[in-house]
This record gives sequence, C-alpha cells and structure tokens, in this order.
Amino acid sequence: MNYKSKNSLVELVYALNKSQRLFLSRKWSYPPFCDYLYVQLYFAILRDGKRDYAQVKSSLTNIKTSQVANIQNELYVKILDHLKHIQTETPFDVYRSMIKNYSILKGLNLAEQANKWRYKALEYKANNSLLSNAVLVDEESYYFEILAGEEAIGQYMFSDEVQPFTASLKREYLHLRKFYLTKRFSRDLDEYKTIEAQTKSVVDSINYSELSLYDKIVYNRLLYQYHYIQRNFILAYKYATTLVHIYKREKLQSYYEEVYLKLLNYQLLCLFRLNAGEKYRLLIQEFKGIVFKPSLQNRKLLEVIQFKYLLTHTLNFHIVKGDFEGAIEVLNSHRKALDFYNRQLDASFINGINYKAACVYFGQGDFNSCIQFLDKIIFSKAITGRSDLQTFARILKLTSLFELREDVYIYENIRSVYSYLARNKQLNAFQKEIMNFLRICARLPEANIQNELQNLRMALVVVAQNKFEQRPFFYFDVISWLDSKLSNKTISQVISERGLGHRILYET
Repeated sequence: MNYKSKNSLVELVYALNKSQRLFLSRKWSYPPFCDYLYVQLYFAILRDGKRDYAQVKSSLTNIKTSQVANIQNELYVKILDHLKHIQTETPFDVYRSMIKNYSILKGLNLAEQANKWRYKALEYKANNSLLSNAVLVDEESYYFEILAGEEAIGQYMFSDEVQPFTASLKREYLHLRKFYLTKRFSRDLDEYKTIEAQTKSVVDSINYSELSLYDKIVYNRLLYQYHYIQRNFILAYKYATTLVHIYKREKLQSYYEEVYLKLLNYQLLCLFRLNAGEKYRLLIQEFKGIVFKPSLQNRKLLEVIQFKYLLTHTLNFHIVKGDFEGAIEVLNSHRKALDFYNRQLDASFINGINYKAACVYFGQGDFNSCIQFLDKIIFSKAITGRSDLQTFARILKLTSLFELREDVYIYENIRSVYSYLARNKQLNAFQKEIMNFLRICARLPEANIQNELQNLRMALVVVAQNKFEQRPFFYFDVISWLDSKLSNKTISQVISERGLGHRILYET
C-alpha cells in the first residue's frame, strides 16, 4: 500500500517543491539540527519514499515507539514554521497575527499586554490603506461562513474601529449569509416579507456615495445575498458584478485572492440561474484562466477553491444545455483530480457533485448509475453535507426506480420517504404531486401510465407559477423529463428544442 495517501506528515513532505526541500535539507544537514530526532525522521522519509511508512519508522532504531507520535507532530510543525519564514507576509497576515496576540493575551487576563498589541494593530491598520478600507469584511465573513458561529467574530473587530454604518451592515450581511447556508431561499410569503423588512430597515437610510470603501464592500455583499435569497437573480448579479469591479479597481484581488474567487462564483451562480448561456460560458473561461503566483503561501488552497467552482459550473453549463454526454466526459476527466483533492473537499461539495452526476446520468437514461450517485448522498454520514440534497436525492431515486419499473420497491419505500419529507418540513406542493404520482403508478400497468404523466405535467405547470414553489425545479428538471416521456424523445432533445433548459417558467 502506498502510505503517502494515508499519513498527513508524509503528504506534507511530498507536497514540498524542490526548492523547499532543498532549503530544509541544507539547514538540517548541520549541527545541531542533524542530531534532532525529527530531522532524522525527515531524511528517512525522503530517502525511503517508496517503502511502507511502518518500515520507515522501524528503520530509525534510536526512536522509541512511545516517542513516535510526538516526533511526527514536531516534524510536521517545524516544516510549517520554516515554510512560513520563507514566505513573504501580506499586510493581512501581519495584521491578523497582531489581533491574534491581542485575543490570546486578553483571554489570559493580561490586559496591559493585550492593549499594547491592540494599539499596535490599530496603528498598523491606520498606516495601511488596504487594511483600513477593505480587509475586515472579508476576514470576518469568511470566518463566520466557515465556523457558522457569531460569538467568535468579536475578536476580529474593536468597537472604536467601525464607521457609522459598519456594525449594522455587517450584522445584517452575516444574518443573510447564515440564512443562505442553512435554507438557500425564502420559502413562503411571510418569510419573504420578514427578510425584506429587516434588510430595508438597514439599507434604506444609507447614502451609498458617503460610505467608505469598507462599507461599500459590506453593502454590496449584503444586497447580493439578499436578492439571491429572494430569487431576484438579475439584481443579485448586479451587486456581485459591482463587487468584482471594486476589487479590480482597487487592486484588492491581488491581496485577497480567495475572496475574489468567491465573488466570481457569485456572478457565475447568478448567470446559471438566469440561463445566460454565452455570458456564463465566457465567465467560466475567464475563471479557468486564472493563474496563481508560485510565491503565494496559500496557492494550494486557492487551486482547490478554483477546482471546486470550475467543476461545479462546467457541469452546470452542460446540464442547462441538456448536453449530458458532455457532462459525463467532464466527470470522467476529473476523476483523478477529485481523488487528488479528496481530503481537501468538504462534504457539502462532494454531495453537490454527486447530485449533479446523478442528474446527468438520469438525463442520459442511465438510471442505475444515477441511483449509485444518489445513494452516496442518502447514506452519507456527514452532518454538514447539504440537507436540501437529502430531500431531492430521495425523490430522484424513486423516479429512477419508476423508470426501471421497480414498482415493488417504490410501493414498499414510498411511505418512508413521505415520512422523511414530512418530518423535515419538506412536503411542499411539488413533493406532494410527484409522490402521489409515484404512489399511483406503482400499482398501474405500464399501458395506463400515460394519462398520469399528462396529469402530473399539468399539475406541476401550475405549481411552477408560484414563486415560492419554484425551488424544486432548480434541483430536478421534471417538466423536461415528463415532456420526454410524453413525446417519446430524450431529455436532451427536449431541452435543446425548448432552448431554455430548466430555468424557464413552464408553459402549458
């Protein structure tokens, strides 16, 4: 077995480029470093890279079994420390380090020492226009989006640093971001109006021209998120584009590459929802062409983020065109990359790709492969892996089983799926209609199903006109599927002839 895929320390060692390995090897070849046990372990890994890691450890007879874990950890930390020293720090890195020192010392109740770092951080920030204008909203929002805990955010901002509107803008943005991460879209008129009233109470009194650059960034991120949640993708695209222009104009993208990638993703999401085919294609190409400088200390993280967004939107582009064969080629060509980045990919992304793959194979008529990908979602143990996909994976699986004429399985399992939807408050008009259809058809001979297909189509066309019932159509292009059944065409043919994919409001 190749141990490199199993051991974090060895992964780190073999992730180093030649110049980084040379730097460490030269430094550690001389006393006193060459006598350290962690250095001996480092050279053993380099020397015996093709051997099993257990053999590498056993070859170091002067390291006791009880010492191994501590020595491995020490080597891991030392490598990271040395890499930090040879990287050029950005103003963001320096400032964040100061704030971290402040937070630690304050937690130790060393108020005098903590305040020294506080004043030092404030002075550094005041003398750096990039920090003063733009950094905090990105750092805080990213921190919040990863940890989803508002209580931890306070350590990143001091009350006397903010502009008059900063606190209220930041608070509302984080509220909307949290809503999006948990619910995606407003689900009914009451929720829509509540979000609308709350957001308007924050932004209506603001004169945009008077805002600082920092507040303009928060303001635009807030309104992007608001309009996306409310399904106004045209306005969401407008604010996402404004953010991209701000970053380009102020040259912030060269300092905050990770945030800039996220802003481009905002644009791509909106173009996908709007089915703006040519713009979508061009922006995907632009996104693909982004190259990161080798000197960036977070280059590998940026490459993972770029990979995730690029794969997602490339698949989306093929799906809305009905080009399922092309989407399968994309999936197959990215298998090695998915394996390579596996440990750096979150459960939410993995489940999202599995669902897209299932939709692709469903569209291509390969229902067994579709079910295989859906089962990966349904039986996933990750608690952060997109609960929305759990709902639609079950519906799409039952529909695939309907295509395979597994009527006995459908009849035996439809009640448990129905209970799951009801328990998770996901039993809306779309779900009720399609579940009722599957329940009826599981007991009908195939010759009698045509009328039920027509009845379901008419019912879902009515459902699709309700703004708050449109969400399921983003997950499952059910009308194209029904049209393909009724017209005896492939789903690809139906989408191609319609020309608007599954982003249209379906007509009768």
